[in-house]
Amino acid sequence: MKYSEFRKWLKKQGATFERHRSGSSHYRVTLNGKTTIFPDHGAKEMGTHLVEAIKRQLGIK
Repeated sequence: MKYSEFRKWLKKQGATFERHRSGSSHYRVTLNGKTTIFPDHGAKEMGTHLVEAIKRQLGIK
C-alpha cells in the first residue's frame, strides 16, 4: 500500500491530519481521541508493519 492510499483510507475512517512540524512530511493524525505520527512519503510503498503499527496506535483493527 502506498502512503497516499493509506492517508486517503485514514481520512475515510474519520481521521484528522495536521502538520507535525513546519516543512516536515510528517503529520499528527487523530482518530477517536488517539494520536500518532504519520510519515507521508506520497507514492512510495509503506511497509506492512508500519501500516499495522499506525492502525494499532489509533485503535483500528
